[in-house]
Parts: sequence; structure tokens; C-alpha cells
Amino acid sequence: MKNCPTCDAKVIPGSPFCDACGSPLGAAAAPPSRKLRQKSFTTVKSAVEGLLEPGQRIRGRNSYLIEESIAKSGFGATFRALRIEDEKQLLIKQMIDQASYDQFKGQLISSFKREARFLSRIRHPAFPRGYEYFQKNKSIYLVMDFINGRELAKEIEDYRQKHGKVHDGLIVYLGMEIADALEVVHDHGYIYRDLKPQNVMLDGISSKVKLIDFGTLYHVSDSEPLLFESEGYTPPDLLDRGRPFTAAGDIYSLGALMYEAAMGETPQLGQLAPIDGSGRDARLIAIIKKCLSVNPLERYQRARQVKEELAKLTRKGIWPFNNPNRIEPMELSVLPKTLFPSTCTFCDICGHADPSSQIGYCPKCRVPLKVARLSINKTKGELPQEFYLNSDETIIGSSAPSHFVLKSPKDPNAVKPEHFRVFRRGSKLWLESLNKSEETTQLNRRNIIGPIELVGGDTIQVGDLQLSFLVKDAC
Repeated sequence: MKNCPTCDAKVIPGSPFCDACGSPLGAAAAPPSRKLRQKSFTTVKSAVEGLLEPGQRIRGRNSYLIEESIAKSGFGATFRALRIEDEKQLLIKQMIDQASYDQFKGQLISSFKREARFLSRIRHPAFPRGYEYFQKNKSIYLVMDFINGRELAKEIEDYRQKHGKVHDGLIVYLGMEIADALEVVHDHGYIYRDLKPQNVMLDGISSKVKLIDFGTLYHVSDSEPLLFESEGYTPPDLLDRGRPFTAAGDIYSLGALMYEAAMGETPQLGQLAPIDGSGRDARLIAIIKKCLSVNPLERYQRARQVKEELAKLTRKGIWPFNNPNRIEPMELSVLPKTLFPSTCTFCDICGHADPSSQIGYCPKCRVPLKVARLSINKTKGELPQEFYLNSDETIIGSSAPSHFVLKSPKDPNAVKPEHFRVFRRGSKLWLESLNKSEETTQLNRRNIIGPIELVGGDTIQVGDLQLSFLVKDAC
């Protein structure tokens, strides 16, 4: 039995990935790839009641096939699932409606709904995207992005074992990334309240920081918020319902996270002397200590202030002078190439598109680029005809200058020349009929002239042809 060249763990013969660290092996080591475990079931059945199981189907707005149980708790569980319509890997959180927690059921359900609303509104690379929220079979379900990566706690532990200590540059990088994410939370009127390494993940390909688990989100409208404590990370001001929760509470937790990365242990409230003798950069120590002030008014009041102070440590001097004390941020990333024509890829967060680059990740947002396609629905047994949409504009019809020609199998004149176009503005794709004299294009069974925004799963009817619109990851 061979050992993994990355972590030295035993490797199962023939496995394309190390089961311990996820590193590619053999033929899989050449191109970067995501690690997804194989399906752990042989039969498929519909979910009825109780916790979901691998092999079951559950339906909300879309249909999902449960592939793997990831974690369980007293209130429910989380699962990796496949959205059947486009085979996208997603995460499903299930909370069971049971009598054992009747005394605070209302608070838990409110918390679950708040998490769903928050994730559905946020469009930022540091957060998983929420897709839908529904109730069925005496359970509540939340569907969101599946983050194929590792918990920050495990990543730091492995980094420390390999390098002896966590370098200042990595602490600076993590601090800036997490502060940027917290600022988004605060800008939307929320307090996160449970920042800790176990609730931070690093994307397995881009190393982009992702916050997870938003069940502790607090909003000023909460009349009876549940109290949570993570030892070493929760300041006293987030444990006292009689005091207003402020962003300074999250700042303390960020300071505790950087402290643990630097020292290998969580800080003791008000006892920060150990870090003074750690040999760390004095400027970094000062930032961490200010975040960990017992008095919330003595901390940074906004996460962006922490990011700005950390960014000052990394700045270069003005040419031809150098800054000998500059701390270089450290990050590990392997960005894969797109599997699709680069002229068709774009970022659905910032709108980035570069037809000359084959990189499949947005260089700014560090998320997979997207590619949109249309498929002509065929009769049963026939494979659909598919084509990918150009990022700027795609004209679809039955003759030149159409980019894609549509021919009706029954009546060649049913689809007129230059029938409609799909164009991109920023991060969104829009549909517009080019025949302004009459409504001959339908979107989801409604006549349109447009322009109207397209959403994955939309159906377009053109004459007697039906087309499906789909957006998926480009790598």
C-alpha cells in the first residue's frame, strides 16, 4: 500500500485521491480537480419522514438526490446532494420539527428562516449562495452551495505540523479575508456572533475564505435572540441579552481567531501577555490585542478598520524604495482552466469576462466562472442539441447573422430570422425578442418582447421549439 506524497497517509490502491487530505494521485494529479466522494447508495427512493438518507430524493422548487450525510445534530443534519436538473453539487440543511425542543422551537425556526433569507440576498464570494427554503415531511430544508474544501481549523493544524508555525503572512491574509466577509454581514444589519475556525472554510481550489453556519445571526429586530457561546471566541458582550449586540463582538472573535493561529491556543479574556513574547511582528500583535480588548468600545468598531490596518502591513514602498518590514500575505491556490470556450465564461458576481484567458476562476472574486447554454428539447429518446452563449451577445434565429440557427422540424418558417438575442450586462444575462411587431417568444409560458433577466431553469418557447436555459460552473 502506497503513501500520499502530500500528507504521507496510507492510500487505497487505485484511488485517484488521498482519502485523508484530498490531494490528487496518479493520473488525477496532473489537472487540478475537486474531491467528491462516490455515491454511497445503490437504490433511489423518495423521502417520507425523519432524517434524509443517501439515495433518497426530496423535491422543493427543484429535485434533489441525497448523496452523502455530512453531519448530524440534535435538530437535524446536513447533506451533500445533487440537483437533478443540472447535476450541480449542493448542500441541504434539514431541521426536523420535533417536540423535544418545543420550548425554543419558535426561536430555532426564526433562526433557520433568517439564515435562508440572508443567504438568498448575499452575492459575495465569501458566502455560500442560498437557493431555496421549503417545508416538507415535518421538516424544514435549506438548499445552498456545497463548499468543497476544508475547515480552517484543520487547515491551520496541518500547516503548523508541516511548517512548524503559522507565518505572519498567512495570519494577515486570513485576517483581511475574514474581516472583508464580516463587513458584508454588518452592512446588511446583522451580527454573526459565532466566528471560529470551525465556521470558516477554505475553498479546495482557490483557498478563498468562506463563512458557514449562519444559525446564530442576530438582527436588531430580534426580540428574544438565542444565546450561544464558543469558548475562547465569544466575548462577554455577546452573552448578555440585556446589552445591545454590536459589530465589536465579532471583532473580538476575529482577534481570537488570529491569536489562536499565532499561538496555537485560544486567548484568555484580558490576559494577552503570552503573545508579546511570541516573536511575532509587533504591528500585527498590536492589531490582535486591540481586537481582543475586554471593553468593546476600545476595539475596532467595524471590520473594515481591521482589514485596513492589516493591509498597511503589506504595502510596498514607493519605487525605487522598498519596505523591508513588509509582510507578504500568504495563500495557497491552484486555479483550474475552464472546460468551455473562454469567450463564453463570465463571473456572476462582478461580471468579469476575459476571452483571452483559459482560467476557470474569477481573478477578483475567486469563485468559479459561469457558462450559460441553451438546449433544444427533443422528443423522448433523442439527445438535446446544446450550444453555449457568447458572453456579450448571442443572436438566435434561422439565418445569418444568427450565431445559432434554429430550424423547426415541422415548419421551417416557424422560427424567423434573428428571432431573439441573449446578451450580458455585468453579471446578468437578458433575453430580448428581435421581432418587435408581434409577441412570438415565450419565457416560462409568458409572451415577452423584453429585455427580461434569465434565470437558470427558464424555458424559452420559439415557434414549435422549446429551449431550456442553464447556467453552470465553467470548471
